[in-house]
Amino acid sequence: MKISKESRRVARQLMKLTVKDGQVDPIIVRRVVDGLKRDKSRGYIGKIAAYARLVRLELDRRHAVVESAEALDAATQASVTTALQKKYGAGVTLEFSVNPALLGGMRVRVGSDVWDGSVKGRLDRLRDRIG
Repeated sequence: MKISKESRRVARQLMKLTVKDGQVDPIIVRRVVDGLKRDKSRGYIGKIAAYARLVRLELDRRHAVVESAEALDAATQASVTTALQKKYGAGVTLEFSVNPALLGGMRVRVGSDVWDGSVKGRLDRLRDRIG
């Protein structure tokens, strides 16, 4: 579905109203979507789609996924949490998971940012260099 420039502009304006204190307010999201569905103005489906995309991107930007080869102890989790909150702000939520395929180390993904300090990542980069 092609979204018009007008729909994108309206979605950006609505998004500015949705974020409070660096957080997406779910009550406002519900009101905005309900209002757009109720009014059914021209191009309302495109506006909802553009708005939903912006909300999803904002939520992804505030969510960190930390993968490690083995379960991290509480001290390491606290250290990672502190570092990510320092970089992305206090509103970041963290999800810790175990991925044995990493072989060692950890991989952190926050929105579109990825830091790969895993053994598997290093081996893949080495393989790519060698060709």
